[in-house]
This record gives sequence, C-alpha cells and structure tokens, in this order.
Amino acid sequence: MTKPFATAAFAAAALFVSSCAFAQTAAPATPAQTYSYTVSGAGGVTFTKKTGGFISAEAGKQLWPGADITVEGGWMSNVVNSQTLDAAGAIADYLTQTQGQPSSATVKVPAGYGAANFRYAFYMTERYNVYAIGGAGFAVTSPNPSFTIGGNNVGSSVGQYGVTLGKDLAGSSTGFLLNLGVGVTIPYGVWLGDVGYRFSPIFANGTNTPVSRLTFGLGRRF
Repeated sequence: MTKPFATAAFAAAALFVSSCAFAQTAAPATPAQTYSYTVSGAGGVTFTKKTGGFISAEAGKQLWPGADITVEGGWMSNVVNSQTLDAAGAIADYLTQTQGQPSSATVKVPAGYGAANFRYAFYMTERYNVYAIGGAGFAVTSPNPSFTIGGNNVGSSVGQYGVTLGKDLAGSSTGFLLNLGVGVTIPYGVWLGDVGYRFSPIFANGTNTPVSRLTFGLGRRF
C-alpha cells in the first residue's frame, strides 16, 4: 500500500507544480505602474535637409496605467527645408551674376515648439514599456541666412546689393506642428529612461518641413 500511495502522491505533486507553471506562463501579470505625474528632459538629433540637435522638457499626468497626457516644449537648432535652401541659392546666383564674383549662401532655421500629446504603452513588462505617442502644437521658425561674395560675409548688408529677403529667409513665422512617434521607456524605481523616434513636421509659410527626431530622455515619476 505504501508504494502505490507514494506514487499517487508524487503524481499529484507533479501535476500541481506543472499546473502552477502553466498558469504563470500562460497568463503573466501586467506590472502595475501607478503614479500621478511625470517630469522629464530630453535631447537628441534632428534630421531635415541638414542635421541638427534639439532639447526639450515634458510634463505629464497619468490617466490610467500605461496612458498619459503630456505637455512638451523645446528648441531645435536647424529645421531648414529644401524650399528655403533653394531661395538662398537663387540669391547667391544673383549675387554672382551682378557682382562678378563667386557667391555662396548658407541657412540655419532654429525653431521653438510646443505640443500637447497622448502617450499609450501598448506593450508593458517589468523591465521596459513600448509606447506610441501622438499630438499637435505649434512651432516658431526664425531663418538665419548668411551670404558671401568673393569669400567676404555680406549677410548683414546684403540689401545694398539690391536683394530683399522674403519671409522664408527673414523674420519669424508661426506654424502648425504635428508630433507622432514610438519609443521605449525603461523604469528604475521612480526614474524613467526614454529612447524614441518622433516625426514632427512643421507647416509654416505655405511649406511642409518634415522633421525626424531621435530622442533620449530621463524622467522622474511622482
């Protein structure tokens, strides 16, 4: 009687252990990530017709675990588009023709921006969360062209050569900004690392400037 009983007991224990293992494997618990607010800072690289950099700050409130609304503001060092480069190039060609010396042009277009976003973590684990983000806001662009004639910088006095700069090359313009992206957050206690990609086109002066951003951030949850 002892041997059958031991065999049955062993089988029951094995069945219990395998059932527990199956339950843990088949239905992993989603990690609870409940907090009220998050503040963060980020920086990275921008890509338009030229490469630049950016810095930003973001504050968010959790709606439910995995979903946040955020407000973001930042500055991008250069979001020049092809239309602006072509306009500056046309002026350089004009200066070459009228002054009889080789001329050139460069343009940088820094931009400040602000946006309101909705961020949703669609895949969560204990070590990292994968999220998508979407939002909209505005951007203020401020072109800064520079012209040379015969190797001499005439950017501040180009008007004396019969050139009048349009709004695409002078002053500031405000336009609509769209903010779409994906990324991964890595929680560590109250701290949060963030690596992601943003597509943030700017619509101003009747043109569309597609801006891609690689972002690296660090935040704190409260």
